[in-house]
Amino acid sequence: MSKLTRLLQLAYAGNSERKRLLNNPHVIHDLGGKDSKTYKTLLQSDSISETTLLQEEVHKTVVEGAEPYKCFRDVLPVIKTDSYSVRVVTSQGNAYAEDIAEGAEIPIDTTSYAKTDITIKKIGTRPLITNELIEDALFDVVELELKKAGARLENKLNRDCLQAILKDLDGITDVDPAGTALSVTDLATARALVESEGRLPDTLITHPIAEGQLLKDSNLVYVAYAGQGRTLETGELPRILGLRPYTLSVTTESGFTYSWDGTDADNHYYALVLDSKNAAFIAMRRDITIEQYDDPIHDLLGISCTMRYGVAVVDDKAGVRILAK
Repeated sequence: MSKLTRLLQLAYAGNSERKRLLNNPHVIHDLGGKDSKTYKTLLQSDSISETTLLQEEVHKTVVEGAEPYKCFRDVLPVIKTDSYSVRVVTSQGNAYAEDIAEGAEIPIDTTSYAKTDITIKKIGTRPLITNELIEDALFDVVELELKKAGARLENKLNRDCLQAILKDLDGITDVDPAGTALSVTDLATARALVESEGRLPDTLITHPIAEGQLLKDSNLVYVAYAGQGRTLETGELPRILGLRPYTLSVTTESGFTYSWDGTDADNHYYALVLDSKNAAFIAMRRDITIEQYDDPIHDLLGISCTMRYGVAVVDDKAGVRILAK
């Protein structure tokens, strides 16, 4: 059993049952062993409500649920902030230094600055934890619901980042794949367009449909038969043309102008090539937080999970969108 499940068992157990559980070797193992801080704290306290162990493990479980869905959090720069708004200033100056004669004064570079304001907003979700789950001691299901809450938060962050990029990353003409499917040659075209603007493309984000098309691309399949079988074994794309691959399966909001899918139509996209350090920023006011959770036992039914952040494109030429086929 997981550590969270064991802590929930102890939280809702009577005194005699609690003592029996704390002497069970399987329980001790799940709590981290007799030398663990968790086990020692439980032995020294009369009730789990006197500790913060359960709150900490609930938060850890929610974060764990978000982990498999991380995408843009790992791609874009994350700016820590303690304000409701962040202004990002980027230089639009010359890309070259000047020739300076010996003893001459170095001229001041004349430049302009672009300002982008990132407004912080709050998102939230509530795990579906019912009285019946607690009464029937279905603590594994409780753990599953907490992980789902973390996944929903991370998916919302991914959606907001994706929508900002689809809407505002328009400084380079969209790439329309030459054939009926996305291929390595299309990625080479996209990479060249971004690099021609003086940016450094390093990241590829694909919809699962686009990923599937790339996995069938002969350039990758032949490599698998030439001694490198990792792609066939894991189903994961390797670096392609120096681009780190990520797969993103979120959908855009209903009514949003742009779509992220495999439909061959106007404003439908299924891949992005980015200069990840310059395309867009995430301003993180407060990461995943568990609210309304002072009492570790009684408040479990009413907890909510929230985040506060903002996202904005700061350089519309630091990437290119690829139309779906």
